[in-house]
Amino acid sequence: MAERVSSITDLPLDILVLVFPYLDAKSFLSFCSTCKAFQQDSIRLDPAYWSHATRSTFRVPNQPIVQHDGVRWQKLYRRLLTQSRVFTWGSNTYNRLGHSSQRDVPAGPVRLPRHLPRRRFAHSSSCSFPTEMDNTRDLGVIADMQCGGWSTTLLASKGLLYTVGVLDGMQVLHNHSADNGPQLLRFPAAYPYSTGPAAYEEPTIAIRQFSSGRCHILGLSDSGRIWSWYAVHKPALHVKFLNIDVNDSSSTPSYEPSTYGRIRKVVAGWSRSSAFVNGTGIVVWDPVQRDAHQNDDEVDTMLVLDAVEVPRTGYQRAKGASRESPEERVLGEEVGVVLNYIMLEHFVIFVTDIGKIFCAKFGDKNRVEEILELQALRNALDSPSDVQGSFRRFAVFKNGEVIIGDQDYLEACWNARMRNPEQTDIDGLKYIPALQQNNVISIAFGDYHFIALHSTGKITSYGTELQACGALGLGGDGDPEGRIRGIRYTGFGHDGKLLPHAYTHGRQVWFEPEKKKFMTFMTSGGKDPDEAKERMRLFVTDPAVQGELSEWFEQEGRSWDDNPAVKEADEDGLGSYFALSISAAGWHSGAVVLVNAKLAAQVQRSYIVKDPDAVDETNNTEDQQPEGTEPIGMFASSLSWLTDLGRWFLGLQTVAEQQQSNLQDVFHPHGLSDFLDPIAYGASPEKGYKYVWADKSFPRLKLSDGQEMPGTVDFDEWKNDIPEWKLDIEV
Repeated sequence: MAERVSSITDLPLDILVLVFPYLDAKSFLSFCSTCKAFQQDSIRLDPAYWSHATRSTFRVPNQPIVQHDGVRWQKLYRRLLTQSRVFTWGSNTYNRLGHSSQRDVPAGPVRLPRHLPRRRFAHSSSCSFPTEMDNTRDLGVIADMQCGGWSTTLLASKGLLYTVGVLDGMQVLHNHSADNGPQLLRFPAAYPYSTGPAAYEEPTIAIRQFSSGRCHILGLSDSGRIWSWYAVHKPALHVKFLNIDVNDSSSTPSYEPSTYGRIRKVVAGWSRSSAFVNGTGIVVWDPVQRDAHQNDDEVDTMLVLDAVEVPRTGYQRAKGASRESPEERVLGEEVGVVLNYIMLEHFVIFVTDIGKIFCAKFGDKNRVEEILELQALRNALDSPSDVQGSFRRFAVFKNGEVIIGDQDYLEACWNARMRNPEQTDIDGLKYIPALQQNNVISIAFGDYHFIALHSTGKITSYGTELQACGALGLGGDGDPEGRIRGIRYTGFGHDGKLLPHAYTHGRQVWFEPEKKKFMTFMTSGGKDPDEAKERMRLFVTDPAVQGELSEWFEQEGRSWDDNPAVKEADEDGLGSYFALSISAAGWHSGAVVLVNAKLAAQVQRSYIVKDPDAVDETNNTEDQQPEGTEPIGMFASSLSWLTDLGRWFLGLQTVAEQQQSNLQDVFHPHGLSDFLDPIAYGASPEKGYKYVWADKSFPRLKLSDGQEMPGTVDFDEWKNDIPEWKLDIEV
C-alpha cells in the first residue's frame, strides 16, 4: 500500500495546481506564505493561476503568446486594481475617440505664425498624441477596448459595455447620440441593464468577451449567450440559430474547458458576424437588425435561419485515441483543433494546434465550400501559432516571427489552389524588421495603419495616417513635430507616411507629456535656431536625413526608461505607462494602459530643473519689450529664422527684408505672444523652471553615408549605434 500523504506539501505539483483556481488572490498568497516549499516560483508565480485570476476577475482577454508568463500576469493583477486607463488617438469624427473637448486648438480664424512649411495646427476632429478618454475613470476597471469603424467600445470588469461615437457612420442621422460621453449599451426591456452589481450578477447579460466590427458589436455573456448591437441607442438583440445547437448555460464560466455546444468566442467582421461553437466550429451569419416598423420593446431575440458553418473547423481531441472514428482521426491529423480565428472582408483565417494556418473565401450568402492551408505560414516546429487581423490585413505569429499579409495574398493562394497547390513563388508576405524577435504579442490594424503591442508594454506604429489625422499616435499634429518622428507629409490631402527608416527598429507611441514638449522644443530650433537653420532646412527637404534624424530622436526617447532615478522608483519594472491591450480601426487607435501616477510624477520631476536665468517680472520692467517692437534673444531668433524658412519655401522675401511694421501683418497678436512663450515652446513647464533640454541645440549628426550636418556646435552622439538600415520595406 502506498505511503499515506501526511502533509499538503507532499502532494505533487500537478495536484496542487488543480486546487489553486478555487482560491482568490488573497487566499492564494496566504497559502503560498505558509511555508518555504510554496515560495518557489513554480508555485508562487504559477502562470495558469495568475492568468486565470486576472482574466476571471477583470475579464481581460487572453494573450496566447504570453499566457505562460506568470510574472507578467501577477503584476497585471496587482496594477489593474487601481491603474487601468484608456487612451485614444487619430480621427475624432463623431467623437469616436471620446474626447469631448480638443486641447491646444486656437479659437477662431486667427492668422498663425509660419513656423515651417505647411505648419498644421490640430484640427478639432483629430488627435495625434495619446489622450485619455473623458469620463472613463468612474466606469471601474477597464478590461478591454475595441475600435469600430466610427466608434470605440470599452468592456468594464463588471461585464458592462460602453461606447463612444456611432456604430454606423453611414447612417449617422439615425444612430447619433446627443451625449458625447461613454454610452452604456442596453439590453431589451425584459432584462436589467442598470449599472452596478445587478448586471454583474446576471450571467445572461454580463459580457465576458466582445468584438467590434465595422458597423456592429457582438458580445458573449457569462452564460454563453450572443448579443448583437447595431446602434448605440438601441437595445441589443439575442442571437439564436435554427439548426445549430448552442449550450446557453446560466452558470458562470468554469475553469475547465467548455463542453460541447458552448460558444468559445465571437468575432464581428467587416460585414459579417461569427462565433466559434465547440463541436460545430466557426459559424458565420449576416449582422442582425430590427425591422424599421418593429418596436424596440417587442423584439428581443433574432432567430438566424441561414447561419453557415465553415467546414472542418469543429474537431476536438478526445482524451483517448480509441474513442475517435477514422474520419475524426484524419481530421485531427490534417487540420487539428482550431485555436483562434479572424474575419476579414472576404476571408476567414484560422490557426490550429498542429501549427497549420488555413483560410476560406466567402461566397454567396456567406457560403464556404472548402478550406485552404496557407503553406508558407505553416510552423515547421508543429507548435501552435497565432493569427490577428481585421478588414483586409492580418498578422501571423510563430516562433518569435511576425508575418504581415493581406487579402491580395490570400486571393492569389486561393486562385492557385488547383494549379499550384504548394503555393510556390506567391509574393505578398512582409517581414518588417522591427517586429521580428522583438516580443510582439498583438497587432491591431486600421484602414491604412497598424500598431503593435510588445510584451514590455510598449506600442510601435506603422503605415500611413490619411490627412495627418494622427492615427499613428506619434504626436506633432502634423508638421513639423510629426516629421521628427519619421512621418513624411505629402500630397494635397497632407497624408503622413512613415519613412522606411522607421521600420528597422520601429517608432514607439509615447504617453509622457514631457516627450511632446521635447519634440516641440527641438522642432522650434533648439536653443539657437539661427545656428541650426541649415540643419533644419536639410531635415525638411531630404527624406534620408529626416529618416536618420528621426531614429536619433527615437533613441533619445527610449533612453528615458534608463534614467537611474526612474528605474529606482519603478518597483515592479512595468514603467509609468504599461500598455495592456491595443485596438485600431479606420482612422483611429487606442490602448488600455496601466498608469503608475507616482512613477509618472517621478519621470516629470527628473526632467525639470530650476532656471537660474528666470526673470522676476515684478522687478524687471525696464527689460519689457514695448508693444510692436522686434523681440530679442533666443525666441526672437526662433521667430525670425522660422518665419524666414517658411517664406523661403514660399518664394517670398524674408523677415529681414521686410519693414518691422509688417510684423503684425504676418502674425496674429495672440499667436505672437504664444510663439515667444518658453512654456509654449517646450522649453519650460512653468515660470522659474526649465526642462533639462532647454540648453540643447537642434541635433547635429554624422550621417551613415559619411555626410556631416552643417553647423558650428559639436556633433551629437547616438544613444545606440547607427542602425544598419533596411530601406526596402513597403507597407
